Amino acid sequence: MARRESRAARHEAAPARKGRSGLFTGLLVGLVIGLVVAAALAWYFSFGTQGLQPAAESAPDVGAPPPAATPAKPPEPPSARVESEGETKVAEKAAQRKPPGTPAPPTGSAPKPRIDYTFYGILPGDKPAKPVEPPKPTETWWLQIAALKNPADADKLKARLALLGLPVSTQKIDSAGQTLYRVRVGPYKREDDAFGDLDVLAENNFEPRLFKEPVKP
Repeated sequence: MARRESRAARHEAAPARKGRSGLFTGLLVGLVIGLVVAAALAWYFSFGTQGLQPAAESAPDVGAPPPAATPAKPPEPPSARVESEGETKVAEKAAQRKPPGTPAPPTGSAPKPRIDYTFYGILPGDKPAKPVEPPKPTETWWLQIAALKNPADADKLKARLALLGLPVSTQKIDSAGQTLYRVRVGPYKREDDAFGDLDVLAENNFEPRLFKEPVKP
C-alpha cells in the first residue's frame, strides 16, 4: 500500500517538473524574439531613414508652376506675302532701269530759314530803325570866381574851393596883353544845374559870376 502511494507521488511530481521547464523555455524564447525585433526596428530607423533622405531631397517641386510658353507668332496672311513679293520685284525693276552715275536724291530736307524773334526782327521793314540820339549841347555854363595874375594865388583859391566839394578848375587866358589865371567852377549842361553850387559859394562869402560858353566842335 505504501509503495503504491510513493509511486503515485512520483508520477504527480514528474508532470509538475515538466510544466515548470516548459514555462521557462517559453519565456526564454519570447525574450529572444523580443530582442531580435527590437534590434531590427533600431536598424531600420537608424539606417533605413538615412537612405531615404536623398530621395526626398531630389524629389521635384510639385508646387512650382510650369514655365509659361511663349505665344506662337501668327502665320502671315497670304495677301501680305503677295504684296511684299510684288514690292520687292518693283524695286528690283526700278533699280535696273536707273542709269548708272545718277546721284541719289538727298534724304534730308532743305534747311529752314532762321526766323529772327528779336524785337527788331518782329518790326516791319528789312533793317531795324536806329535809336534817336539826343541832341548834343551847344553851350556850357560856368561859375567864375576870380581872374588872378599870380598862378600861386590861383592854386590857393582852387584848393579852398576843392575843400567845399566843388568841381573847380583853372584856365590860363590872355586879356589886354596880360596873362591871367581864371578860377571857375563847373561846367554845367544847363543853367539850372549851377544854382545848387551857386548857393554853396554864397554861403562861404564868394561872389561868383554865372556865364555861358559855347562848346567847341
